[in-house]
Amino acid sequence: MSEELHQRVGQHSATIEHLQYEMREMRHELSEIRQTLAEARGGWKTLMLVGGAAGAAGAAMAKLAAVFGIVR
Repeated sequence: MSEELHQRVGQHSATIEHLQYEMREMRHELSEIRQTLAEARGGWKTLMLVGGAAGAAGAAMAKLAAVFGIVR
């Protein structure tokens, strides 16, 4: 093989190794993003549950206040 061919093969090998490294880094970052989104999704569900319960409790107290004549 010629010297030029050896250089090209070496360059391609180095490029492939660099791309493989970048791919591993992207996979790691993607898994971190997925984990963050999963945690955020759970937080929103909890927030909606608390908000719904507070709204229902407030409506029930207003209704009871109206029935017992505390508020006109």
